[in-house]
Amino acid sequence: MAIAGVDRAATLLDRARRVAFLTSAGMSAESGIPTFRDRDGYWRRFPPFAAKGLEAQDLASPWAFRTCLDHAWAFYEWRRRNADANTPHIGYEVLCRWMASRFSAAFIHTTNTDGYHIRAGTPDSRLREVHGSIWRLQCLRPCSPRFWAEERVPLCTLDEQTMAASEYPACPDCGGIARPHVLMFGDGDYVGHPEQDRRWQAFLRQPVDVALLIGSSGVVPTNDVLAAHLQASGTRIITINPDPHAGAFVRPDVAITEGAGAALTAIDRCLDGGL
Repeated sequence: MAIAGVDRAATLLDRARRVAFLTSAGMSAESGIPTFRDRDGYWRRFPPFAAKGLEAQDLASPWAFRTCLDHAWAFYEWRRRNADANTPHIGYEVLCRWMASRFSAAFIHTTNTDGYHIRAGTPDSRLREVHGSIWRLQCLRPCSPRFWAEERVPLCTLDEQTMAASEYPACPDCGGIARPHVLMFGDGDYVGHPEQDRRWQAFLRQPVDVALLIGSSGVVPTNDVLAAHLQASGTRIITINPDPHAGAFVRPDVAITEGAGAALTAIDRCLDGGL
């Protein structure tokens, strides 16, 4: 069965030279990465946290690293192990191929921290991980603006019965405890990624023909607001989301109510088959 909107999306992309891919939690969900809005899913996976009245938003915060370090690191250690155990779905590979050969310029702006775009082959030079990455660390204090790659799995010792971690990674500069290089809720200590920010701003110096808003819930509307700004500058917007109520910040030119993997592969077939 044909997916509604695919032909129109392919027509817009076939005419485009400069394209932005704005990916959010729904992009990763098809690869087995639970989303923050999937509250029941987190409760099933973290019953010790539920017993203490701790929500995902509480654990993904500097407050948690200050007050319940064992649970905070357990939360991120579980996420690292989960991401390592799963793999990017075919939609990631489609984006990589398009970026390599279909457009004169393309860039991915993602709110996801799972590192799947990099794992799928996206060049770091064409990626902005606006909320950071669980595969990098920084000092908890922080003692400096430095961050570094850390891909070991496991990284911490994790007791899955109590969801408490121990043997935390250390900052190589001051010897203190390290934390994920991730922008958490209420976070004033995240050191950022200035180089990714500069590359993204350089990409935006020229008009963007089409932007694909993929898998956004609107709960953390970073990419939704960005899409609205681009649309105001003349960018055509394609949304890909199985939730027809998502993406209220923009009125897209094309809305595809399907998961990212199926939608992107369908568009890809349409482009390859000719319009």
